Amino acid sequence: MSSDKPLMFSTLIGNDKAKEILIRLHAKQTLPHVLLLHGPDGVGKGHFAYEIALALMGRIKKEHPDIHLILPDPKSDQHPVANMRQVIQEAGLPPFEAPVKIFIIHDAEKMMPASSNTLLKTLEEPPPHTHFILITSQVELLLPTIVSRCCKIPFFPIPDEELATFVMEKFHTQEAKKIAVLAQGSVSQAVRRATNPSNFHLDALFRAKTYIELHEQLGHLNEPSDDASQEEIDQLFEEILYWIREHDPLHLDRAVPLIAQSRQALHHHVKLKNVLEHFFTTFSTRS
Repeated sequence: MSSDKPLMFSTLIGNDKAKEILIRLHAKQTLPHVLLLHGPDGVGKGHFAYEIALALMGRIKKEHPDIHLILPDPKSDQHPVANMRQVIQEAGLPPFEAPVKIFIIHDAEKMMPASSNTLLKTLEEPPPHTHFILITSQVELLLPTIVSRCCKIPFFPIPDEELATFVMEKFHTQEAKKIAVLAQGSVSQAVRRATNPSNFHLDALFRAKTYIELHEQLGHLNEPSDDASQEEIDQLFEEILYWIREHDPLHLDRAVPLIAQSRQALHHHVKLKNVLEHFFTTFSTRS
């Protein structure tokens, strides 16, 4: 078993303090039966939870019948009482193969009050062969009685430099630094940006000298593709601000209200192409 311990979290980045605490507890065989991993979205809490589960299993295999992932009901986006009762019933049964069984409850803040109260006694006195790992990005929404039963492990955003190194090594992109800054410490956001890069060539847009050049650069927004999602629009405006901060920081204060006006225009159903033409034309006429 000792040969497995150095493997814990070896493929995960960031949150070294959480790694240190969890590795030490596991090495001493004092890992609490109820853990609460809390912190911002996208920093790897779910991956850490699964690594803990694998370590407790002795890393027999990647997918194990004694590791149970509990997700909110897709219709209600909550953890219904019935699901928690099923978890409690399953927790009382012996493990299928391994010495222990693990329940990983994602988005634990989505447990309804009745669901939390149903689970409370089991968390207070978990069966000796059972471990619970609760994951949340909104610990303040959990019932205090639930939180008090848990060993809390805080998670934090990944530092830009570490995130940029991860992006460069995984995706071999020259935009790793920009992606890391815009991801704001979130691994999942960094991966999303690296795998779905913007199709806007901001250098060309900012340096267009005539309306015709600008119009041609935005040609890909002609109908019917002028239907960017809110996520894509947010990403675009974040990248615009990043470009200005890197290349023209003295005029950043001018860009912020222009972007606010652009968002307002989109809210009133003005086409994205028209909004961007207005933004870049207005910004290029600055004194």
